[in-house]
Formats: sequence, structure tokens, C-alpha cells
Amino acid sequence: MVHDKVRARHGACQIVSGQGIAKGQRIEFDEGGKRVRCVIKTSSGGRISFGRRPDGTWSGLSECDRVAIVAPTQLDGDDVTVSMFDQQVLKEAFEANLAAQQKAGMEKVPCWIAPFHEHDRGVRGTGDGFGARALWSEPLAATSPQANQIENKPPVVPIRGLTLAEAKEGLARTFGVRPDQIEITIRG
Repeated sequence: MVHDKVRARHGACQIVSGQGIAKGQRIEFDEGGKRVRCVIKTSSGGRISFGRRPDGTWSGLSECDRVAIVAPTQLDGDDVTVSMFDQQVLKEAFEANLAAQQKAGMEKVPCWIAPFHEHDRGVRGTGDGFGARALWSEPLAATSPQANQIENKPPVVPIRGLTLAEAKEGLARTFGVRPDQIEITIRG
């Protein structure tokens, strides 16, 4: 879905893989004749993080030109957007967060910041609220049961796997036999 939003704005994009990089989290696309490297960060709660290396660079952030963030528009919100940021915007926010934490003697605490401002986070919230600096933002389709009910869509129900006993019971009812007469063979 995120790749589709990027393709709609920038044309073809290529998934970049590498050691320690989950498939689909790094992409490249052309913009104004230049090859652009993009990191995709997702968050269910809104906050994102980049690890700080001993040499002072940010893992992933220092190697990209853009960052696409998929996150709620507010804390515990159901409205999710994909927003594209210039690397410098995120770098400034993370550097401000790190500097505030270092000043407070919290330099060993990971930096987690959100595009929206969260109240009562103290120095940990330094750098929050950078969402308005996005190059572009687009809403994603609602996936929560509450949001789907508002749109008169059936709720998205997660599929749970069956135990063997449940599978045998269901098959026995379907075929009118006892569960102990059902044999299940799994090949993998």
C-alpha cells in the first residue's frame, strides 16, 4: 500500500535489500533525474526510531534521501497516513531529541519521536511534531473495526489458525462422522 502511494507520486520504485534490512523497508525511485533512496518506517502508535551508531550517524537515516512514515495522525488514533519527509527534517528532529536527552543525563535512552506533538513527554518529546514539514501526506484506507463501521464496511477480523482438534471437529461435523475418524496429514 505504501509502495503504491510512492509509485503514484514518483513512478516506478525499486525495492532495495541488504543485510539487516527487511524486504520492502528501503526503496529507490527517480525524482527530477536523480536517484532517491528512501527508508519506510511504520508505527502503530506514531513514534519512530533510528539507532545511533558509535560514529554519530543514524542507522538507516544517514544513508537515505527521504523517509516515508506510515503512522497514526495522533496518539492512539485510527486515522493513518503515509507522509514523505526530506532526510534533513528527520535528522534535525532526532539530533534535537538526542541533545535534550544528553543534557538531561539520558544519553543511553533510545530516541523515539512522533510526527505529532505528544503532551507530557518532557525531554523525551523533544523533536516531536515535525509532521507539518512533510513533503506530502496521504491518508491510508481505514483498517480498524471502528473506522470500518463508520464507513459501513464489515470489520476486518484477524484470521486465527485452528488446532488439530478444532479442525477434526469441524470436518467431522461437515462429513457426518466422529472426530476420531478424521485423519489429517500435513506436508511441508
